[in-house]
Amino acid sequence: MSAGSPIRVAVHGASGRVGREVLRAVAAAPGLTLAAAIDRVPQDELPPLPADAPYYASVRDALAERPADVIVDFSLAHATLAMLPDALACGARPVIGTTGFAPEQIERIRGLCAQHGVGGFLAPNFTIGAVLLTKLAALAAPYFEYADIVEEHHEMKADAPSGTALGIAQAIHDAHPERFARNAPEREPLPGTRGGDFHGVSVHAARMPGRMAHHQVTFGGPGQTLSLRHDTNDRECYMPGVLLAVRSVAALPPGLTIGLDKLMSL
Repeated sequence: MSAGSPIRVAVHGASGRVGREVLRAVAAAPGLTLAAAIDRVPQDELPPLPADAPYYASVRDALAERPADVIVDFSLAHATLAMLPDALACGARPVIGTTGFAPEQIERIRGLCAQHGVGGFLAPNFTIGAVLLTKLAALAAPYFEYADIVEEHHEMKADAPSGTALGIAQAIHDAHPERFARNAPEREPLPGTRGGDFHGVSVHAARMPGRMAHHQVTFGGPGQTLSLRHDTNDRECYMPGVLLAVRSVAALPPGLTIGLDKLMSL
């Protein structure tokens, strides 16, 4: 992309709930132009998209006909990995909001970006509040002995626990390298009730209709608890973070930058 020209943006996973919000946000954002909407679902099987953009079922076809500087991806982990070589070969830098990657898959993304000499960006959560929750949890972690994370999402979410919950757990562990105290009940009539065990942090995931994304961290110590909670009520809340990443990714070093906090100077 040249200085002063609009940033051309393709959206992969465009038919999904977050993908549709990205289409709408990019189309309305100054300094950006919507190059293409991409998804595997045939367009004639979809309700109308919220923004006017050429629609493709193939990343390779889309970027050959409609070159893009950035490709925003909100899809599924296997779909992201499948499209990434074509996107990078066509010169599109990835901004990835998909979750559910295994560590070795993240390393594959990092290696592909480095191989092409470009910076890519991945965030487990694009909401400003979730980033701040993670930072506040890390700040509190050294001062407590017990920690629980409870996250709640809609019933269609593919992964449990969420990438955000795992990111919060990792930030807590980084700030509190010693294992947290985690009592084992004398009896556990229902196995798994204590949740997943991440270095002593108990992680619980709830899935049901009527919810979007909620994360709560509770720390415990003698005579006190501290609770931090972030609620996502509309997918529009992801868009400031997505647009920040779209505008910032060209300046990132080759490889993969992870976490919106890296772009917020936190």
